[in-house]
Amino acid sequence: MKSACRCLLLVDDDHRVRDTVALMLEQEGFEVVEAADAVEAIELFRGGLEVAALMTDVDLGAGPSGAELADALHQLRPDLRVIFITGRLASLSGRAFDVREAVLPKPFASDALSRVVKRMTASD
Repeated sequence: MKSACRCLLLVDDDHRVRDTVALMLEQEGFEVVEAADAVEAIELFRGGLEVAALMTDVDLGAGPSGAELADALHQLRPDLRVIFITGRLASLSGRAFDVREAVLPKPFASDALSRVVKRMTASD
């Protein structure tokens, strides 16, 4: 992972959540690229987008889920860090997590967001 990269890919199908979380991240000094669904996120990634981490809702409406998105992007970049944001933790039951992944339950405060993002984007 490139430690100088301060760009995050934020994926959520609710534009109000995306706007709010993007603002919180920008206040922490991150550049945020937003996508409304997994298909758009994959297109951005395949187009050469370099990010420190992916932050995705688990339930993205119609189409691939956030977990399926993470798996697809891990095929393209195995070291990609992923932060799942969800109001339904049960939707991630059965997933085997490793050090590349973290979960942040919704709703969350800006300080909790900041801690998780900084931990997941810290250089190794």
